[in-house]
Amino acid sequence: MSRALVIISLLLFSNASAYADSLQSHGAQGLAYLKQKNYNAAITEFTKAITADHNSAESYTNRALAYVKADKLTDAISDATQAIEIDPKDAVALYLRGTIYYTLSDFDQAIVDFSQDIELNPKIAKGYLSRALCFLQENKSNEAVTDLTKVLELNPKYTRSFYNRAVAFYQLKQYDKAWADVHKAQALGVTVRPDFIEALKKVSP
Repeated sequence: MSRALVIISLLLFSNASAYADSLQSHGAQGLAYLKQKNYNAAITEFTKAITADHNSAESYTNRALAYVKADKLTDAISDATQAIEIDPKDAVALYLRGTIYYTLSDFDQAIVDFSQDIELNPKIAKGYLSRALCFLQENKSNEAVTDLTKVLELNPKYTRSFYNRAVAFYQLKQYDKAWADVHKAQALGVTVRPDFIEALKKVSP
């Protein structure tokens, strides 16, 4: 599993764990197993919760997360999709599924999911950041610049966005802007890859 997916899944768990008090006993126990990194047991408990209530989007989302942690991404997509069908406003399921699609290099579908997450949470930076990374993969540089600029506006602590935006400017052949963002990133302690610096030097006047 990619490092990005691990980090994001941990973030999603921190969001999901807040629901424990309102879940049935199996759901609460499943979250406890997730925290203990006992993913198979968590899947079993969430399955029991789903059996008790087939219309619980929350239970499908939580089991999808457990599947991610167990590196069963196909099952995770299936459960996240089921959660979204039950509750189209399940932002956790949308963001999780988008992240899985990104990991599988299905950037078009990831963009769809991140865009829907942004519609639900327009003031949260992570959706814009994730969509920007998809745009970079597809060389949609203008869109990436727009999203990364929004990320920095919403949360200046996402300092690596300067580096990512420098890459987008490089793709757009706007080298002065790329250098400006590289310098900002370095000043904030972000490590910029030497090969990117060399590539930028080669095309700069």
